[in-house]
Amino acid sequence: MISEHFDTRTRINMKLALDRICRNRPVGEDHGFRRSVAENIIRCALTGRTGIGQLVDAGERAMIRTRAARERG
Repeated sequence: MISEHFDTRTRINMKLALDRICRNRPVGEDHGFRRSVAENIIRCALTGRTGIGQLVDAGERAMIRTRAARERG
């Protein structure tokens, strides 16, 4: 579970990052899209990069990969 690995501040930053990436996006409510972004945010946090900017950057990278995969697919 996520709460076992991260402190409260990190969990809040992770949620904020996910919300920032997904809001105002046409696919922002799509479960698969959100999951892909969230997984990348979690991987980033697990490496110790837990600042909001770092987590948003990780989420944006996932968004770009997801979009590219959809265009190819």
